[in-house]
Amino acid sequence: MIDLKLLRTLQALQQTGTLVAAAEQLCLTQSALSHQLKEAESMLGTALYLRKSQPVSFSAQGQLLLDLAAQVLPLVAQVEAQLKGKVLSRIRLAVECHACFHWLMPAVKAFGLLQPGCPVEFSAEIEHNALDALLSDELDLVLTTDKREQAGCYFEALFEMELCLGVSADHSLAQQGFITAEQLKSEVLLGYPLPLDRQDLYRYVLAPKGLEARFRTVAQSSQILQLIAAGQGVALLPRWLMEPYRAQGLLAVVPVGQQGLFRTMYAACRQGLQEANPLRQLITQISLHTPL
Repeated sequence: MIDLKLLRTLQALQQTGTLVAAAEQLCLTQSALSHQLKEAESMLGTALYLRKSQPVSFSAQGQLLLDLAAQVLPLVAQVEAQLKGKVLSRIRLAVECHACFHWLMPAVKAFGLLQPGCPVEFSAEIEHNALDALLSDELDLVLTTDKREQAGCYFEALFEMELCLGVSADHSLAQQGFITAEQLKSEVLLGYPLPLDRQDLYRYVLAPKGLEARFRTVAQSSQILQLIAAGQGVALLPRWLMEPYRAQGLLAVVPVGQQGLFRTMYAACRQGLQEANPLRQLITQISLHTPL
């Protein structure tokens, strides 16, 4: 017999790619998850996934159940939400990544055509404590690159982006193959109005080396890009955001470190609502309109 628990388990395994991560998402131990899958395979008389594959690969039978999960679980979540009085007549959205707005609007527009009776309301006032607001039912969806361990939150990876250093076209760092933390000590670092411990350039480049630097806060991406081009500072921004300016010769884009610096963009909502429409439809449209 196929039950919802098995479908949710397989879907979590598909989303996370490993038994360890799937167990964490389902709030189980890895051994309990393995036992659950073995019991299901014994009952069905077939293997559902390939052992020792990284990320996990599924058998034809496992894929069949995943296809079923994709159809059934959203309907179940929607009915559960209706029974609990959680049907959304609007979606309150906050964005922790300021650069998101450059690609988010087409997704919101596409969602509006599918759900004309469910407006998306942007909340800028609580963007710095968005996950707390999410859990207190002040928000319904948060876009963030900062996946924090927070009970009650569901995170879904949307896309991976490379963060690079933007410098003026004639800057001494413009011709470097990559930049190091030490090369930033004398630079004016442009960043969004966030606490220092939330600045990616500080968290992932300077702080690990025990270095400090001068930060100047700027509210908008467009202003940061103009200041970079004018030689008024440098900034860590998504490569895709700076590419049009680089193509025009207004600035240079330099990788951070030999391996580059990559972050994942997540959609976060309250656990249990991730498959309920219209929230699922909005997350789907966002994933279809990513900048990469």
